[in-house]
Amino acid sequence: MASWDELASVTASTKRSGGTDADGLEIGYEENIASLSCLPLDPIDPEIAQGVEGLSFREILQTATQGDLDIKENDILVVGSDEYPIRAVAEWEWKGSEYKVLTLENRK
Repeated sequence: MASWDELASVTASTKRSGGTDADGLEIGYEENIASLSCLPLDPIDPEIAQGVEGLSFREILQTATQGDLDIKENDILVVGSDEYPIRAVAEWEWKGSEYKVLTLENRK
């Protein structure tokens, strides 16, 4: 069986909302994690997708990454030049290690 390092073949980064300025205007997204490894982005199971409000299963992807990373809902996962809003983050344990499963919106 392949190790996590072999499976996590995609290099990505994350962005997080910078909040608002003194005038209440949104600052935009800033880099949060410069580089991380994750599993390839795959379509989510159609039955699972029914629980994600407002999107069809073709518009939802999933991946997983190490569990100790600072990744939250509403962050943006960046893979190459593509950006995917993170709709949900779930904890997952595999072979005694902690990971995060990310549910992503595919805007293409």
